[in-house]
Amino acid sequence: MDLDGTLLNSRGCISSLNHYVLNAALAQGIRLIIATGRRFSSTLPFALEFHGDLFVVSNNGQVLRASPTGVRVAETYLSPNAVAAVLDSGKKSGFDPILHVDHYEEGVDILAESPITDPKFHNYSGGDLKRSRVVKNCLDYGSDRILVACFLSQQKDHLVELERNLLSLPESAEFRTVITRIHGVAYCLEVLEKNVSKWSAIDTFLRANGLDSAGVVAFGDEKNDWEMISHAGFGFAMKNAIPHLRDHAPYITRYTNDEDAIAMTLLELGALCFP
Repeated sequence: MDLDGTLLNSRGCISSLNHYVLNAALAQGIRLIIATGRRFSSTLPFALEFHGDLFVVSNNGQVLRASPTGVRVAETYLSPNAVAAVLDSGKKSGFDPILHVDHYEEGVDILAESPITDPKFHNYSGGDLKRSRVVKNCLDYGSDRILVACFLSQQKDHLVELERNLLSLPESAEFRTVITRIHGVAYCLEVLEKNVSKWSAIDTFLRANGLDSAGVVAFGDEKNDWEMISHAGFGFAMKNAIPHLRDHAPYITRYTNDEDAIAMTLLELGALCFP
């Protein structure tokens, strides 16, 4: 299940009913996976609200970790060659890079060459610099565990031009790009491993545990949820999902994220047993 706009309501909380039903699911041996574009450290507090072991797919499928232990189960990183080429091209175009890195155990999630006084970086980090490092050169920190490379701009067309440059690189066969609008921050160009998605991480989990996709119930509301919704046995777009997802999803919930959609749908499916 996705986090923002899906498991979380518009106040950024997990509702009491979702808590109750999902904790009951865990108690009955049903596996729960939170699949999000967020980094693991900002997702873990929500995972810890549940009483039991569950799993977190973070950074849109780049890393799969267990909760509450934080143990890494699977990971996919950008290649060092691709990262070097992307950063070089971005800098030549006048952009300061931001890297999401898999150094959770060392307390580092983000590397940036922007000064902490840069409003874009400050807003992007949410003002929380505890797990961020501002460095002179991102690659000095190492290039072996990089999840996502990001570039920010208030002008989308500037990122479109940069994206065109990146996709002309020989290394572009190894990555894909996505431009999104981060409300209150800027437009963001993300560079990710080419064949990674939330579903690819979930599929890794299923294979490792001898489970079949036919038994998976998935919920999401955004474009990055499409792969898991389309591959799950029961893939639900939220009632509040973007139109494209609602138009193409196998199923649509009858409820929004403010109406306990996950809990209500699981109850209507009869996925749980109650005395």
